[in-house]
Amino acid sequence: MKYYHVDKNGKKTIVTKKKKSTAYKIRALIKWACCFAVLLCVLWGIGVVEKKIDGINLLSDLSEKLEDAISDTETASTEETTEQETEEESGVLFTVCVDPGHGGIDRGNQDNGREEAVDNMNLALKLKEDLEALNIGVVMTHTEDVKTFLEERVTTANNSDATYFISLHRNSGPGNGIETWINGSTENDETTTLGTLVHNAVVGVGCTRDRGLKTGSESDSDGGYYVLRNTNMPAVLIELGFMNYEEDNTLYDQNLDNYASAIANAILECYNTYHGEGAESNTEETNTETESSSETETSQSSYTGMILNYAAIDDVSSLSSTALNWAQGSNSDSNNIPTACTEYNSKYGSYNADFYVDNGQDKTLYLTFDATYEYGCTEDIISTLNEKGVQAVFFVTKSYAEDNAEIVKNIINSGHVLGNYSTSYPSNGLPSETLSEQKNEIMENHDYISENFGYNMFLFRFPEGKFSEQSLATVNNCGYRSVFWSFSYLDYNVNNQPDSSESLDKLISKLHPGAIYLLHAQSKTNAEILGDFIDQAKANGYKFGNYADVAARTIQ
Repeated sequence: MKYYHVDKNGKKTIVTKKKKSTAYKIRALIKWACCFAVLLCVLWGIGVVEKKIDGINLLSDLSEKLEDAISDTETASTEETTEQETEEESGVLFTVCVDPGHGGIDRGNQDNGREEAVDNMNLALKLKEDLEALNIGVVMTHTEDVKTFLEERVTTANNSDATYFISLHRNSGPGNGIETWINGSTENDETTTLGTLVHNAVVGVGCTRDRGLKTGSESDSDGGYYVLRNTNMPAVLIELGFMNYEEDNTLYDQNLDNYASAIANAILECYNTYHGEGAESNTEETNTETESSSETETSQSSYTGMILNYAAIDDVSSLSSTALNWAQGSNSDSNNIPTACTEYNSKYGSYNADFYVDNGQDKTLYLTFDATYEYGCTEDIISTLNEKGVQAVFFVTKSYAEDNAEIVKNIINSGHVLGNYSTSYPSNGLPSETLSEQKNEIMENHDYISENFGYNMFLFRFPEGKFSEQSLATVNNCGYRSVFWSFSYLDYNVNNQPDSSESLDKLISKLHPGAIYLLHAQSKTNAEILGDFIDQAKANGYKFGNYADVAARTIQ
């Protein structure tokens, strides 16, 4: 057979393929035979080793050992899980589902590189840690920075048998401060309590503005946010400050650990109230407290008032009947507290009377409104207070309650305190009447409110600020605390209302620890500036207290 061979220079020459010699063929056959023999030896050797070496079946033993290792791992895992479940059954009080808002491609609100999803997750993980430290189980809707749809979050919560659901968020837009949301259509007492406790707890840590506890959502006041509508347990959504407001961000970063701790403790407090030991008996005591009680405590419902059991003052008739006219005066100490208030607290505090609330350096304010007649401003005032989450005292006469029953109901139903401003508002003051008449001025109004509104008043304000030692003792013996004031101004004349801007400046300039503000509910100016006053007072480091807490203190 001929073949063409091409040289490098392109020249073709004809070559003939050489035939293989017999010797070459023999050598190739021997090579292949040797390879086949080696293969047989290897296979034979494996068989011998498997059968002969110490009687061990290596392949089978290796397989068995692998199976045993897998089995041991599964057993250990099962034992660990069982042990963990046993620990949880014996140690965990209840379970909370924590929902860090947003995540993954959904970054939530953003501002200058700051992302809501990151802030929410940081707080959620710290909250988880604090809850577990309280022996509270935690189920997270997600622990990684991933997109988790609302439906998945709700499913996780509902499948977890959690007692409560807490969703963590941050706000953005034209505003600042902290607000808390609950479902507007299915709210119940426990949901409201949980929302109130959580909200007050985080606000107590620190905020630029208390935006209040709200129902529904920004766009749906009846229903609300998806996770609140569709979870089957008491659920709360917290908006912890605005991301586009620098001071809110500063507070968030500084107080992250404190916010988490406050939320955890508020959750535990709510659970203990409704599910803890003695919860049922506590409820029964609260319901029967209006009939008989030997303790003065603030656990009584805000909607039924309070019964005080201060020690009775004996021989009232022997005390001074000299009428005194109260006014706070213009002189103040280094804390801006009117000196007259300090003096009168010292002189008459034993009668359970407050001219200001002596809380030391605690910057707490108390709002009170006097109402003898209605001028169309009270509802606006109540609305602003509710929006800001601030509780106030409304002192009403019997005639006011008779003529404005719906407003009185609104005051009570909004959780504010209803105070006794006497039955007929004697223009010459309570001391101008006999001791019997003074008692009637107090108790006739008290009984009317109790019978018609189911509310037990416990705070009294003296008409015209006129009092005597006898009248202070009479008020005390009727089960009341006397509330005067450390700030008032000319706001009561509806036909000559003060300038709003000047009034706001005046209220702010008189801020002081334990201040009792006397404002008139018929004042249009007060209705206009109330929201701004609350915001500015808080910006100055003050908070607003519930006077029921003050009333519950027993003076020895």
